[in-house]
Amino acid sequence: MARIAKDPQERRNEILDAAMELFQTKGYEHTSVSDIVKKIGVAQGTFYYYFKSKEEIASAAHERSLSARLHFVKNTVDDPDLNAVDKLRKVLLQGFPAPETDKVILEYVHDEGNSILHQKWLTAKITAFAPYLTEIVQQGIGEGVFQLDHPGEVTEFLLVGISFLFDRGVFKWSDEEIAKKYKALEKIVDSLLGGKNIISVSAFLGNTNHG
Repeated sequence: MARIAKDPQERRNEILDAAMELFQTKGYEHTSVSDIVKKIGVAQGTFYYYFKSKEEIASAAHERSLSARLHFVKNTVDDPDLNAVDKLRKVLLQGFPAPETDKVILEYVHDEGNSILHQKWLTAKITAFAPYLTEIVQQGIGEGVFQLDHPGEVTEFLLVGISFLFDRGVFKWSDEEIAKKYKALEKIVDSLLGGKNIISVSAFLGNTNHG
């Protein structure tokens, strides 16, 4: 029986979903292109029509995850029922950290041989998030809860600091060291934005995937 033709985007997502499931169960290094196409019942030529390599799958997975997170952030920024502090907390605690499903991709990109790709991904995430957080900070200035000049630059500084300092692929901090740094982060955010009790360290401790 002939396989039903699918919309190209649907097929691409099907391949990507199958790859991610295999990465989770077998590990990235132990998953081959043959494993991926076998799982969904297509020829290897179909895989290579959409992706040049297994490495490109990893990049596509990161891009799809980032797109979904940015959709969440945009909805948060546009929510008329949230004040600036609530928006900032929601974005930094729920939108900015990588979800648990990205763990296997983060392990791949944290490999020493992938340092250039790692830097590229971090830069792309910071660049994508910065305008949204800047808008939130500007709202907070208007509400009188944040007191600062240069909101765009301060926001970029905050995102870069969080992204690199808490990236376990860059620094090999122990859990105790991470906890101390998150505790300090509370005061740092307050100082940068000119507010009080903006971020709760207890909430931040559950979100340590900064990929």
